[in-house]
Amino acid sequence: MNPSRTTVPGFLAFLVSCPVAVASAGHTLTPTQESVLQGWFKENPGHRRATLADCDCATDVQNMKDGYGGEWKGVPDYHPYVATGDFDTDGDEDFAVIVVQQSGARKLLVFNAPFAEPGRPAYVETSLDFRRLALFFGPPRPKPYRLLIGAFESEGALVIPKNGTYVLEWQEY
Repeated sequence: MNPSRTTVPGFLAFLVSCPVAVASAGHTLTPTQESVLQGWFKENPGHRRATLADCDCATDVQNMKDGYGGEWKGVPDYHPYVATGDFDTDGDEDFAVIVVQQSGARKLLVFNAPFAEPGRPAYVETSLDFRRLALFFGPPRPKPYRLLIGAFESEGALVIPKNGTYVLEWQEY
């Protein structure tokens, strides 16, 4: 018996059966991510999750859900103030949310996996209003995917990973 003939098919079967960690883009938090966010709210009273009403962008959100045709396919779970994906390219799914303070001020919170309890964001952005801005991540944008903050159908700021946190890089075209 030739060992290479039995080893190669066995190895291929092993590879096919292994779970592959593929961080995908989304707009719905997992139960673990939700728990991390709730931990942050407990440590930071006077904040709430931003809602669609805070964006005043219902038509734009519906367009995102329906798709624009061509490369821009519909995103059924789209929410302008929630994004999930591997923002820091370490293979783990991170998440970002916009929260609103009682004063009405808005903040972007970016949490990197693996998550600590209570939630400690890797990045907090407070300099933007976020009223007509939204979060975007993933296709059809080019790789490497980056979290983007911007108005619908326009450019904006990329949230670039840097030394365990992030920096904003404004896009100019």
